Amino acid sequence: MTDIKCKIISEPHQDRKAVFRQSSIKTPYIDGDDYEDVQSIKMSYLCGNCDFILAKNIHSDQIAQLLSTNSKGLDIVLQCPECKEFNVLNSDMHTS
Repeated sequence: MTDIKCKIISEPHQDRKAVFRQSSIKTPYIDGDDYEDVQSIKMSYLCGNCDFILAKNIHSDQIAQLLSTNSKGLDIVLQCPECKEFNVLNSDMHTS
């Protein structure tokens, strides 16, 4: 499994980016599938500040496809439930 440390950003305007927050639960936002027949590298996305696992067991092509849904790409922001920093997942994280 490959770990990717997310980039920390200041709090974004919610009308410009998809921002996900958790109230009191401290678990990964995404826990991917465990299909054995899928041939791709699994990745975990870590908070760029405290290394909290924001997403795990994600196949490399799943997030890459999501982040390149249009010509500009899509930025997803996950607020770390542990340290409250804003972590960005964007198409720059994946070079296919």
